[in-house]
Amino acid sequence: MAKHPYNFRKNVERLIANFRGIPENYPGEAPKTDKSMESVLDRILTKYKIGVESLEDRINENWPQIVGASNARNCTPSRIERERTLIIAVSNPIIRQELEFNKRLIMQNLHRLEGAKKIRSIVFKSG
Repeated sequence: MAKHPYNFRKNVERLIANFRGIPENYPGEAPKTDKSMESVLDRILTKYKIGVESLEDRINENWPQIVGASNARNCTPSRIERERTLIIAVSNPIIRQELEFNKRLIMQNLHRLEGAKKIRSIVFKSG
C-alpha cells in the first residue's frame, strides 16, 4: 500500500463519491476532513449553549417573583428578541393593562436576575 493516497482530479473524485454513495465536494465547499465525533459534539454544544442554563430558564424559574404570584397565572414569558426585549404573552386585556402600569417594577425585579440587565424593554402581546 502506498504511503500517500493518490490525488485524483476533481471530476474523478466526484464520480467515485457518487459511485460509493458518499457526499461530493463541490467548488467553494470546504474540503472533507476527518474529525472525531466528540470534538464535533463539543463544538455544537458550545456554539448553541446546550446544557448551559440560559436567561430564559432563569426567567421561567423566577416568574412568580418577577410579576407577582397572581399575575404569573395569567401571563408567561414568550421569548427574548435581539437580546434586549422581553416578549410576554398575556391572557386578557385587563391583566395586560395592569402589567403595563407595573412595567417599571417588573423591570426592576427582572434586573435582579443574573444576566438580565441587558433586557431594556418589555412588550406585552395577547396570547
